[in-house]
Amino acid sequence: MKIFRHLTTSVGVFCLLIAAGAFALAVVTPFAVDAFTRVELSAWNVVMSQIARWFLFWVGIYLIHNLLPIAVAHGRTRREFLAAASAFAFALALGMAVFGWLGFLVESGIYSLMDWRSDEHAAPVAYFLMFLVWSAAGMFCAAAFDRFGAGGVFSIPIVLPLVAVTTAGIPGSGNLPFIPNLPVLLGSGWHLVSVAAFLVALAGTWAIARTMPVRVRTT
Repeated sequence: MKIFRHLTTSVGVFCLLIAAGAFALAVVTPFAVDAFTRVELSAWNVVMSQIARWFLFWVGIYLIHNLLPIAVAHGRTRREFLAAASAFAFALALGMAVFGWLGFLVESGIYSLMDWRSDEHAAPVAYFLMFLVWSAAGMFCAAAFDRFGAGGVFSIPIVLPLVAVTTAGIPGSGNLPFIPNLPVLLGSGWHLVSVAAFLVALAGTWAIARTMPVRVRTT
């Protein structure tokens, strides 16, 4: 519980500040674009569907690569930290999805007043699942590289299909190079596939991180 609270008050607050800054930029950018051409896409959807997932991926890496060694050095067990980190990843993904939904509401009002065309966006649950899987994927990759060194590169072919399925229901997230019609192939079951992808990434993280060497830099 103490680790989860620390993650919330440090990493969580940092993520909130980044999200607020990104939203402010997404609000200002269309006005700059409107000075030259007509606004025809949602700036906030670009942030949510493209940029935010990579940010959550980095958060997952940071949790395992940077914070796990510190927690162990302060007497916490790997299992205790992994439990707190897993809960935090869930809470962060949920919070970011809710923040994103509120952002879409505000942006929609601005676009209506300015008579701008806005892209479609997915339901909050779609962003929540995407953020959840991408953060878990970051944790898994960090654990693999920290445990196996260069051998961690073999975690990438495992992670790619896990994160790819989460983009199926999100407009503007991009298509896969060889499977452009992934939403059609998965149908409405992509939600369950995303949940399964999260569980696989999380299980892999636990399996590797519980035995990975921990090195804390001392000065």
